[in-house]
Amino acid sequence: MKDHMRFVQRRIEDETRDLLKKETEERVAESDLDPDRDSEILARIGAWALRRTLPSEVLGALKGFSASGNHALLLSNLPRPEAPPTPVHGFADEGPLAVTNALHLGLIRLLGLTPYAVGYENRGRLIRNVVPNPEATGTASSWGSDSEFFWHTDNPHLPFGGPDVNPRPYVPRYLTFCVARNVEEVPTEVMALETALDRIPEKTLRVLAAPVFEIAAPESNDLADDGARRFHGRTAVLELDGDDGPRARYDRGTTRGRDEAADAALDTWAAALATVPCRRPVLRPGHFLIFDNYRVVHRRDAFEPAPDDQARWLRRCYAS
Repeated sequence: MKDHMRFVQRRIEDETRDLLKKETEERVAESDLDPDRDSEILARIGAWALRRTLPSEVLGALKGFSASGNHALLLSNLPRPEAPPTPVHGFADEGPLAVTNALHLGLIRLLGLTPYAVGYENRGRLIRNVVPNPEATGTASSWGSDSEFFWHTDNPHLPFGGPDVNPRPYVPRYLTFCVARNVEEVPTEVMALETALDRIPEKTLRVLAAPVFEIAAPESNDLADDGARRFHGRTAVLELDGDDGPRARYDRGTTRGRDEAADAALDTWAAALATVPCRRPVLRPGHFLIFDNYRVVHRRDAFEPAPDDQARWLRRCYAS
């Protein structure tokens, strides 16, 4: 079975990493820089240091990513500043994370993308701490751990956007991650949409591309003003004729068919996702990952977190 995943991986040399760390630390030293207040300053510092130190081949891979047709890019051996204890209740003091934030936002800038926050999740903050929050026990959420987070795209209850629009009302185009720690060695599994589509009969594809589904917001989203969960009614799971190829909005826990044929198509889709090839990178400190949330589904297994201060901690930022 063909794996359609176009997954670019680049590793920087130790000497480059050390110089990048030095350049970035010097420019954020003795500054109280917060990504919600100072994202432009952090991005400018990070992009300057990255342009000054990274080899042209890596800079080219970053600059060309969004137009390349690639699904994901993993950059490794970035600086690994010492991280404070994991903020398992979801929110961190951003001051000690200035180097990480400068590199994260600088990389997004080199990708030619814009980082953004949304008001319906994460208290409107730019960076989401992906941590095992005890308050999210039993939920399929970026703050969960004890429940499997099945294949999904982020915020599938929203419509797809287009170029040069305010990205906030739409499905996030790109997910980006830096890593504070992952001592549990939990993989972040990613799959190209086209890989799963190869397993779906044409008749089922037509159903999945029809507006016969209701997709609710994930558990990480705030409720609407009336106390109900937001949802997208009469929509399709797949759009097969997007400008960049097929794209999906899907979360098994929040997607429902409006009739028996739609439910049967969802069962076929879920079965295909469970059996086709995927990539399973274990994200570690010094890694940066970006993938296309329109064209990639992702998941993680349930896991047993390390003690609170050392528990798994990824840093996610949406980009468009």
